[in-house]
Amino acid sequence: MKLLLSELDKRVDVTLDRSIKTDGVNGVMKFGDKNDYPQRIERIIMGSVTAKAAADIYAKFLAGSGFVNEEINNIVIGRDSRYKKITIRGLLIQAAMSMAYYNGCYIHTNLNLDRKVKNAQLLLFKNCRFSKLDERGYTSKIGYYSNWPKERGVKFKKEDIKWYDIFNLREKVFEKQVIGAGGIEDYKGQVYFHFLDNQYLYPLSPFDSAYMDADTENQLGYHKNNEVRNGFTKKHIFQVNEQLDSNLKGLLAKGIKTWMGSRSNPAMVIETATDENGNIAENKAIKVTTIDSNIDSKLYENWEKELSNKIRKAIKAIPAVLIDYDESKLGTTSGEGIIQATNFYNQMTKDDRNSISEMFKEVFSNSINEKLANNIDWTIKPISLYDTTNLQPATGN
Repeated sequence: MKLLLSELDKRVDVTLDRSIKTDGVNGVMKFGDKNDYPQRIERIIMGSVTAKAAADIYAKFLAGSGFVNEEINNIVIGRDSRYKKITIRGLLIQAAMSMAYYNGCYIHTNLNLDRKVKNAQLLLFKNCRFSKLDERGYTSKIGYYSNWPKERGVKFKKEDIKWYDIFNLREKVFEKQVIGAGGIEDYKGQVYFHFLDNQYLYPLSPFDSAYMDADTENQLGYHKNNEVRNGFTKKHIFQVNEQLDSNLKGLLAKGIKTWMGSRSNPAMVIETATDENGNIAENKAIKVTTIDSNIDSKLYENWEKELSNKIRKAIKAIPAVLIDYDESKLGTTSGEGIIQATNFYNQMTKDDRNSISEMFKEVFSNSINEKLANNIDWTIKPISLYDTTNLQPATGN
């Protein structure tokens, strides 16, 4: 994906798309100039080894070791699209990953007539958009759709957008929503949204400040791949006698390619005249000339270190040791460094964990499950060193 300077200025624009009018909604608040900021951020993170690893580690620290009240962690609160059980702990992990990528999450809840949460599941952040803001700057609905950017080759169908009321358990508001839906059987439920960044209407990704750095790291990966495939290696020119039969030249060229042992073909086969001064003699078949590469293999080494450091700084200054640690050294003095790094990052992510705790408290204090409704401690237990030994850095999908 090619980035332009103008793209950086417009990537976080929030404007009203008046063309989308359906189900009583008179427009959608676009997220980015092309309504694709979350999709773009996801591609940037997935394409950067450091960003993907940092997001995974950050998410693990946000989810910690689950809630302090271990009794609630395994309570089932819904099922996903594959009809697999969703536990409180599982929803916490999903929400933490959404926070790590986008600084926010959306949770869909189904309610009964007593305004109690029957079940809940996480919605994909990138598929959620707010409806038009009113004169007070508020919005009442959230639209869920998989093609907000209107990608080429995929027909945009506004009738397929699913609209949900925003989480609001006030009796009069709830009654109006249910009546408007035609009864509780047809009521679609509400969506609770929670952002760690509230500077704008939509949250900016934790990686937003390192947007260009993560993309540059990605492009360096492409560059190295092209070096291997297409040849910033030694080049070979095979000069063959012009008197050779064309069929023999073809066979020779094919044979040379098989010698390369690579998908690329860093060889050139040409016809040449001959003489006695360094060229092919008249009765000879071939001469090989080697052209050395002038590419320094360490050209981008400092770039990679700098880029990785900048990306980690953007994610609450995640210590490098938590991403690049060597398991074989855990039993030596370096283990102390990991302990210190874990304690440091637990402190750096403490406020975010507390914010997520408040989110779960607000949603599930209204649960039909008595254990959840009566739970008074929604504190997330910080991750321990034992957990960090399983924090393998991810390299993307």
